[in-house]
Amino acid sequence: IKAQAYRLHTFGTVTRVSAGGELGAESSVTKVFWSELDVAIHQTALDMRGADAELADSWTDGLLFALGGPIYAGTNEIQRNIIAERLLGLPRK
Repeated sequence: IKAQAYRLHTFGTVTRVSAGGELGAESSVTKVFWSELDVAIHQTALDMRGADAELADSWTDGLLFALGGPIYAGTNEIQRNIIAERLLGLPRK
């Protein structure tokens, strides 16, 4: 369900940008959502494959890369602050 939600959100973003719109603070929502979904997908795949999957499996490499997602391109904590301030209009901490 989360992957489908991400897919539909991406289609909406592409439609808006192709019509002349711009990316704004909502890209922070995309970054947080995707980085957490990426980790969950890889972890689920490893869980489904069992303990041997971690020995020699490309999903392990994918998980290790995905674990960096919440950090690169601005940590998810920073992205959440952007969401709170710019999208929700909450005061700065």
